[in-house]
Amino acid sequence: MRIHNTDFMVDLVDVLHELKSQLSQNNIDLLDDIKDGPKNVQVTCIYHADGHEHKPSAGIKKDTGVYHCFACGETHDFPEFISNCFGKNDLGSFGWSWLLKNFLTVQTEDRHVNIDISRSIDNRSDSGEQFGRSKYVSEEELDTYRYTHPYWKERGITDKEIIEAFDLGYDNKTKSITFPVRDINGNCLFVARRSVKTKFFNYPQGVQKPLYGLYELSHANIVSGSRSGLSIIVCESMIDCILLWQEGHPSLALNGLGNELQFKQLRELPVRRLILATDNDDAGMKARERIRKNVKNKLITEIQFPDGVKDIGECNRAEIKHILDWERL
Repeated sequence: MRIHNTDFMVDLVDVLHELKSQLSQNNIDLLDDIKDGPKNVQVTCIYHADGHEHKPSAGIKKDTGVYHCFACGETHDFPEFISNCFGKNDLGSFGWSWLLKNFLTVQTEDRHVNIDISRSIDNRSDSGEQFGRSKYVSEEELDTYRYTHPYWKERGITDKEIIEAFDLGYDNKTKSITFPVRDINGNCLFVARRSVKTKFFNYPQGVQKPLYGLYELSHANIVSGSRSGLSIIVCESMIDCILLWQEGHPSLALNGLGNELQFKQLRELPVRRLILATDNDDAGMKARERIRKNVKNKLITEIQFPDGVKDIGECNRAEIKHILDWERL
């Protein structure tokens, strides 16, 4: 998404769900419905029907963020739309600041990625889907991120073996922690980042997100014919995935609501049962619905979080260790 000549390397759907969450925290009830599409995201219009129409009539372009309602005709750029959501008539000044604060922290400088030419890729993942890259991320680049950071302990990640297994690191240039995303053979497809100042993730432009943790499953001999009776927990975020692994639960992360590649990878997993532990909010429930709709060949159960608990990150270690006590059909 490019706004005011600035690239925001995030999914528009994720931005809108975060916007909805922050509006709710400010007792503003808008964006009842958010529907993803190929080129646009449909939302319930905030400008008519008191912001609560029955079906979404407005569309926001994924590439430019331009908002247009086909029912009432309101058209605005994305920063102005955000400002209006918060009740501000400032031509988008507040909305632009909101975008920069929440989503640009790790985007402030161009990076020249070093590619190891000796390691080629056929532009496909282990499931045969296009990634749009010609090379893997080199070990030389990954070496520049292999540093510890207090953030891990702050998030409850203290197991050194788990930190090493997932190759978690820190990029001092962008002040963000790093998550190498690998194919099932261990080749690094790209590096995801999370700012240590905000809670937002960044992915390189144009990448297709596979399931996070596939290689770690394979490396741990989880995904094999001899252990095909095991179940796998599916969660939303990489950090939730790592917290689950730390307590002995093999897990995979969607990093979103799920896409066609991830659904295919889930169908191909040689395990019988998937346990859905996506967040206890509208987006998380939507992700569960999408998995049930697109992955028909598995027994699927769900984690029912207690009231007031949004996700795995809000649980203590004992609760995570015994998370299967919350499993429901």
